[in-house]
Amino acid sequence: MAQLHRSKRLLGVTALGTGIALALAGCSGGSSAEDPSDGPVTLEFWGWVPGLEDAVATWNEENPDIQVDFFRMTGDDGDKIPAAIDAGTAPDIVQMSAHSLPGHIVNNRLTDLTEHAADLESAFTKSAWGTVTFNDSVYGIPQDSGPTGLMYRTDIFEQHGLELPETWDDYLETARALKAADPNLYIAQFSPNESGLWMETIWQNGGSFFQIEDDSWVVTVNDEKSQEVAELWQTLLDEDLVKAVEMWTPEYWAEVNAGTIATINYAAWFPVLLEESAAQTAGNWAVAPTPTFGDAPSAGESGGSVDVIPTGTEHVAEAVEFVAWLNSSEAGLDYLIDGGVFPSAVEGLASEKLLVESEFFGGQVINEVFAEAAERVPGTWTAGPTHDVTVNSLKDEFGRVAAGAITFAEALDIVQNKTLDEMTALGLDVR
Repeated sequence: MAQLHRSKRLLGVTALGTGIALALAGCSGGSSAEDPSDGPVTLEFWGWVPGLEDAVATWNEENPDIQVDFFRMTGDDGDKIPAAIDAGTAPDIVQMSAHSLPGHIVNNRLTDLTEHAADLESAFTKSAWGTVTFNDSVYGIPQDSGPTGLMYRTDIFEQHGLELPETWDDYLETARALKAADPNLYIAQFSPNESGLWMETIWQNGGSFFQIEDDSWVVTVNDEKSQEVAELWQTLLDEDLVKAVEMWTPEYWAEVNAGTIATINYAAWFPVLLEESAAQTAGNWAVAPTPTFGDAPSAGESGGSVDVIPTGTEHVAEAVEFVAWLNSSEAGLDYLIDGGVFPSAVEGLASEKLLVESEFFGGQVINEVFAEAAERVPGTWTAGPTHDVTVNSLKDEFGRVAAGAITFAEALDIVQNKTLDEMTALGLDVR
């Protein structure tokens, strides 16, 4: 484990004329060194995973000195959290997307948990732990993740004598063979509105939208790793090997049900949605490892959720004790898996509850593929404080790519510059 970094070094700047320091690493939003309380405490926890009520009930029964009140988040509840933290009225524990952490960190809204949580690193996959760690400081406990697998139509592959691709170069050749066999079929879809499909492949290739170097933010939207992915997708699009269709729309599911899309490379949480929306294709799917870049045995990841402790929480040690139990103990993991979560904890990857046969996928234990993938995701991804701006800009520009107005490479350059401008406007030290 990396040596703990406890300096007050800033990843940001003091904005001239305002005196606002935007801290990223080693500068706690709360008193993370607090000693555990002497008497019973009650913690308020906001989250959305199905079945958390039962998990909390079990915890409360077994831990009379640390009681948890659970509130189920729906709709725009997550949007209320920043203002609540700023006003000092936030709950003690909040579930949120891992991608949103940096924006809250630079605004001093999250407690640095390093003192209490650093020794939990080995309990989680490398990639999941990387999403909550910034300059060796820990700002959350991972809960779930989205490692990738290649869902493919076994009937289409068998009918046309296609072999499963092991690398992305193989995938490209398989796409060409499929198009030659039947010009009405596509190896996959290109969906400009679904950024996760892009992020997971960048992540697999060892890339990221952001990095941290010498206490500065570095925007890497259009770096070499991204350009390699852009070249792959530009070829697929130029040769009409992928179907351009917005994901999650009726049109998309119509293509899936019609069998015009032969593969979907996506996260471990997607099979449930596939089963719900394409029930008539049951028995025609299987899951294989995501094709790799060369011989590197890596997999992609779409990101997941984490539990954080907002600034101002009085009982940090107790809050960490609860979320560590929820997200890494056998009992806690059982509740999460029952709730449909693909766990970030290493122990959860071997759970009997996770590794069950899927009738929709012809009896295959598909989570064996996703569990192996989870441990092969590079620990290179760093979310940035303008993640949402960057993602939305990608969607806009990819829409233009789909229309043939610009290339993927040009889209990345545009979003790179937009992200730099946005971060500069926030007063961050960025290059």
